[in-house]
Amino acid sequence: MAGQAEIAGANVPIPAEITADGFDLGYRVATSGSVLERIMREVDGEDYLEGVEPYGMSTLWTLRTFATELEVPAGGTLVDVACGRAGVSLWLARETGADLIGVDWSPVGVAAATGRAAGWVGEGRARFLVGDLVDTGLPDGCADAVLCADAIFFASDRIAAVREAARLLRPGGRYAFTADEADDGRPRSVPDWRPIIEAGGLQVVSRIEIPRWRERLARMYELWLENLDEVRETFGDEYADELRDEAEAVGPSLPARTGVLYVARREYRTGTDSAPGAPSLAFEP
Repeated sequence: MAGQAEIAGANVPIPAEITADGFDLGYRVATSGSVLERIMREVDGEDYLEGVEPYGMSTLWTLRTFATELEVPAGGTLVDVACGRAGVSLWLARETGADLIGVDWSPVGVAAATGRAAGWVGEGRARFLVGDLVDTGLPDGCADAVLCADAIFFASDRIAAVREAARLLRPGGRYAFTADEADDGRPRSVPDWRPIIEAGGLQVVSRIEIPRWRERLARMYELWLENLDEVRETFGDEYADELRDEAEAVGPSLPARTGVLYVARREYRTGTDSAPGAPSLAFEP
C-alpha cells in the first residue's frame, strides 16, 4: 500500500478561515424561515428535506441511500461524526430505530442537536458531545455504523479521520460519507477516496455518484450571490462575506468535481473478533 505522503489529498492543511467559531456562526443562522432556507427550497424542489435543515447538500435521495447502505439495525448505535445540528442523523435514527451519538467540534451545533433530539426520536435515544473528526472521545467498537455527511474533507488528515471511524466500528460495521472527487491540482482536492479509505483500515463497499450534485451546488451559489444583500442585512457582513467568498471560489471549479457517496466496511479477520453466527474473527487496522 502507498505511504500516506503518496496518496493524493490524504493530508492537507486546514485553511485558516475554517474554524469551530465559524461553524458556530453558521449553525446559529441555519434556522427555518430564513433566506437560506428559501434558497434551499428552490434548489432542491421535491427533494427538499422538510424539517431536517441539513447544514450541507443532503437530500431525500442521500438520506435514503444512507439508510439502506449503512445497514444499522433497530436498537443498534449510529455515530454521526461532524453532526452539526444533526438533522440528517436524527432522520436516520427515526427511520431505522437506531440509537444515535453525534459528535461535532461546534458547541453551538451540539447544543442545537440536543435541543432537537426529543422531537425526532424521543427521550434517551440520542446524545451529543463536542469532539472532532479524528478524536471523537468515544470508546472503541461502540458503533454499528458511522456517518459523516459533507464534512470529511474538513479534516487535515483524511486518513486519520477514516481510522477514527474504523476504531469506532464493531467488526462488520459500515461507514458512509459524502464528499467530492476532483483531479484538478487544487491543494485540497481528492481525485479518489479509495486509497484514503483503505489506508484508514476499511474496505470500500461502494462508490455512488450523487444525482444532480453539481447542478444543485451551482444553483445554490448563484442564489447566494443574487440574495447577498438580504443575507447581509439578516445575518451581518461576516456571514455574507463567507458565502460570497465560497461561491466565487468554488463555483467556477464545479465542472471538474463529482459528488460521491462512499460506503466502507470494517472487515472480520481470522482471530478473536466474533459476530452472531460467525466463527471467531479479528480485525487488523
